[in-house]
Amino acid sequence: MHARKRAVKTQMSIRNTIGMSDNSDKNRVREAVNLVELINEFVPLKESGREWIGICPFHDDHKPSMHVVVHKQEAFYKCFSCGAYGDCFEFIIQYLKKDFVDALHFLAEREGIELTGNQSDEGLSSRGKMSRAMQWVSTLYVEAMHSTPEGKNALEQLHARGFTDESIEKFSIGIAPDGWTFLTDKLQNNKERIEVAIEAGLLRKNEEKNRTYDTFRHRIMFPIHDESNATIAFGGRRLREEDEPKYINSTETILFHKSKTLYGYNHANSSIREQKKVIVVEGYTDVIACHQAGITNVVATLGTSLTSNHADKLSRVCNEVILVFDGDNAGQLAADRAIEVFFRKNIDVHICVLPDGKDPADLASDVSKFNDCISNAVDALTFKFNRLNSSLQDETTIAGKSNLIDSFLNEMARLGVEHLDSSRKPFIYERIASILHVPIEEVSKELRSRRPTQSKPNKSQEVLEESPALAASIPRARQLAEHEFLAVLLFNPTESSAALREAKAIISVSDFLDPSSVAIADYILPKLQAGTLFTMNDLIEGIDAKSENIATTLYFVGQRISGTYNSVSLALQMTRNALSNSIEKQAINDEIKNVKNESNSEEKTRAAQRAIENIRRQQTAKRSS
Repeated sequence: MHARKRAVKTQMSIRNTIGMSDNSDKNRVREAVNLVELINEFVPLKESGREWIGICPFHDDHKPSMHVVVHKQEAFYKCFSCGAYGDCFEFIIQYLKKDFVDALHFLAEREGIELTGNQSDEGLSSRGKMSRAMQWVSTLYVEAMHSTPEGKNALEQLHARGFTDESIEKFSIGIAPDGWTFLTDKLQNNKERIEVAIEAGLLRKNEEKNRTYDTFRHRIMFPIHDESNATIAFGGRRLREEDEPKYINSTETILFHKSKTLYGYNHANSSIREQKKVIVVEGYTDVIACHQAGITNVVATLGTSLTSNHADKLSRVCNEVILVFDGDNAGQLAADRAIEVFFRKNIDVHICVLPDGKDPADLASDVSKFNDCISNAVDALTFKFNRLNSSLQDETTIAGKSNLIDSFLNEMARLGVEHLDSSRKPFIYERIASILHVPIEEVSKELRSRRPTQSKPNKSQEVLEESPALAASIPRARQLAEHEFLAVLLFNPTESSAALREAKAIISVSDFLDPSSVAIADYILPKLQAGTLFTMNDLIEGIDAKSENIATTLYFVGQRISGTYNSVSLALQMTRNALSNSIEKQAINDEIKNVKNESNSEEKTRAAQRAIENIRRQQTAKRSS
């Protein structure tokens, strides 16, 4: 869903939910949250003048386009590329995919605030209920690890593999006992909670026998967490070697998507950001073994290849990705797929191929040996070039060599080598040229000729749908004048309020034509003229959802205009004059139009006289103001 439409939908959801949670709780939490510190936990931010900027996590952003404002009582973020905006609650809702109630609880716990509102499940969305069910079950599995015979057996197996009690506790490893109704019995025939557990993949239902039973039985349970450390899924490893399959994983739900989730990321995030490097392995135990050995910037995929979602997540927080694979054919193919995913991301990718028969968990017990393997990782493109070179040496026929080269060049063109930045492209051309023994110019020419054509998407419908100016046929100059005047008011309500109350000429809501301008003006003008201040978050909650995106953009327009004049009062005076001139011009044009529309000569004369009188009155009023 487009970020702007998603934000509108969420804001409407929040408004409908506010009544279910004490509004004072919401205000106390929002006032306590430092928005820069919050967002910086998930997306690195850099200070830029009065704001902080960072890569927007809500679209495929390649340069910082998200601004975070935290001054003059304001605290909101805005992306100028995709239109995403909001406060601390909106960020958690969109980034961590929580509902409002869960976001409120998450932030309250983070800030050490005890909520006073209703703490029951009433009012929770399906997502919120499922999230609480997952956390409840995770706790039960951990408790069972220390209170059941199966748990004792599981601990013995984990200890035998070298895992310490500290690691078992850190990763919240538990046990699903050997029985069909461990969870079912604890739900005590509560139909609503049973339905939530079925949707979460914790229980299954036999429709023929009308019987509900546990999904995970007699298995070591590895909870999978999101970035906020909330449990969103499970991986269950068999306790008996004869049981099949070896692993049973949670099905995808509204909380859990394999293509977007990395195991251990909640524990590795800070190390990844600190080292600007991540190591990606393939299994739960590989991650745990590495962390136990002090190698804490390690994560794993969840039974799936690396995806563009994984690449987006990692490229926001680090500069280098090291992909660790087995040396067999499956590992080589996985490396190829990973290279394709990361190829056009602004991140360095290295491939570490392990010695035959070894996995990261084996090597992590000897940190120096593991680090040697990581140090010997080769650049992803070097990896591909080495494989091509090896294949060419093994091929004895000219036709076979030609086919290999043709296939490789097609792959390079498809991956988009022509669109890489100027620092990477020459390196690739030089390597290809050295392998093929041809000039670099020939390589460039050949790749350009193979470049796939892409048709540009038609955005005219989206523009028409989202442009109030086009919909209402409002002159662009008039809309701009309205927006710039409102922009200064939004940027500095304190100085604007004083200036408006001292002004002789009053701008009223009826002077605005653009629908979004009317909505914004209707909220802020009465408050400013009465000396009642407001914040951007107050405005977002007080106007229709469709106008919120424009309002958050106008704040930055007001900042720019005020900076241009080096004075808020002067900026307000200039934009107010521009709006007054636009209103006057529109009125004159309307009068002239009325004259032209009169077909009777006498009526046309009288209309012309009225027009002249009205124009004179407007000019007189303008001079007196």
